[in-house]
Amino acid sequence: MRTRAIIALGIGQCVNWGVLYYAFAILLLPLEAALGLPRWAVAGAFSLALLVSAVAAPVVGRWSDQGRAPAVMRAGGIGAVVLLLAWALFPGRAMLYVAWAGLGLCMASTLYEPAFAIVGRAHADPAERLRALALVTLCGGLASTVFLPSTGFLVRAFDWRVAVVALACAMGASAWLTWLATASSRGDTPSSPAPLMAVAANRVVRRDVPHLGFLLVAFGFTSLAGAAVIANLVPAAVERRLTPTLAASLGGTFGVMQLPGRVFMMRGGASGSPFGLLAASLALQAVGLAAWALAPGVVAAMAGLMTFALGAGLSTLVRPFLVQTVLAAHGPGFVNGRVAQAQQLARAAGPVLIAWASYHISYAYLLTVMAGAYAVLAVVAGARRGQPVS
Repeated sequence: MRTRAIIALGIGQCVNWGVLYYAFAILLLPLEAALGLPRWAVAGAFSLALLVSAVAAPVVGRWSDQGRAPAVMRAGGIGAVVLLLAWALFPGRAMLYVAWAGLGLCMASTLYEPAFAIVGRAHADPAERLRALALVTLCGGLASTVFLPSTGFLVRAFDWRVAVVALACAMGASAWLTWLATASSRGDTPSSPAPLMAVAANRVVRRDVPHLGFLLVAFGFTSLAGAAVIANLVPAAVERRLTPTLAASLGGTFGVMQLPGRVFMMRGGASGSPFGLLAASLALQAVGLAAWALAPGVVAAMAGLMTFALGAGLSTLVRPFLVQTVLAAHGPGFVNGRVAQAQQLARAAGPVLIAWASYHISYAYLLTVMAGAYAVLAVVAGARRGQPVS
C-alpha cells in the first residue's frame, strides 16, 4: 500500500473520529438548550450510538476478513452524511435518537477496525505493517485537536445545526478519501506472502482463539480507564488543587500527547515483540496514573497525565498490530471486532462508574487502584512476549 494511500486513509480516520466521536461533546450543551431535554437524556443518544457500534463491531470484523472493508467504510461514510443532514434538517427529540442509533452503525463501519483490516491485508511484513498502522493512528490521533475547537467555533459563530451540516460535509470528504485510498492501492501486492491472512479471509475461528480473553480484559480496561480519566479530568484536578482552567488545558493536549509513541513506532523496529509493546503501553499508563494520583506538586501531576496519554496512544496502535501478527490465522478482523466491542462498552460505562465511585472514594484512591490494575496487566502481557509473529 503506497504511502499516499495510507495518509489518505489516516486523514479519513481523523475526520471520522472527529465527527462521530469527539464533536458530540461540543454539541451537548447547545442540544440541551435547543431541545429542552435534561443533559443525561441528550448524552444518552451518544451512549446509544456506542452500544449499537459495540453490537455491530464483530459483524464488521467478519466482513473485513472477507476483504469487504473498503465497501463497508464507504457505505458507513455515506450513511453518516445522510443521517447528519437529516438530523440537522429535522431536529427533534426523536430524530436525535434515531440519528445517533444509525450513526452507531457508521462508527462500527468507519472507525479504526475496517481501516486496520485494509492495512493488514496490504502488508504481510510485520515491520511494514507496524509502520503503516502507526501512520494511520498518527493521523487519527489528531481528531480531538482538530475537531473540538473547530466544532466549537462553528457553534459559536452560527448554531449547532450549521455545525452538523459542516460535519456532514467533512464525512462526505472522508468517504471520498477512503475511496481514493483503496482504489489507488488496489493494484498493490504485499511484499511477502501472507498465507495465514488468506486462510483467515475464508475461515473465521470463533472458538479457542488464543489470548482472546486477556485481550478483551486488557483493552477493555484501557478504554474504560481512558474514558473515565478524560470525563473526570476537571473534578480530579480540582481535588489535586489544580484550577479547572489548567485541567481543561491539559485535556486539550491529551490527543497531541498520544502521538510521540506512534511516531516512534513508524520506525518499525519493535515489530518482533507485539506483547512487549503491549506491556510497555500498559506500564506507561500505570506509571502515569500513579504519578497523577500520588506525586506531589502540579508539575508531577502534569507529567503523570502526559505519560498516561503516551501509553494510551501506544495501546491504540498495539491492538491491531498484535492481532494481525500473533492471531492472523484466527480472523484478525473478527478478533479486532470482538475487542472493539469490549472497548466500546467500556467507553460507555467508564465515565459513569468512576463518577459514581468518586462520591464514595477519593479520585486519588480510584486512580491508584486503576494504576495497580494496569501494572498487573503489564506483567501478564510481558510474560507472553515470546509469542511468535506469523
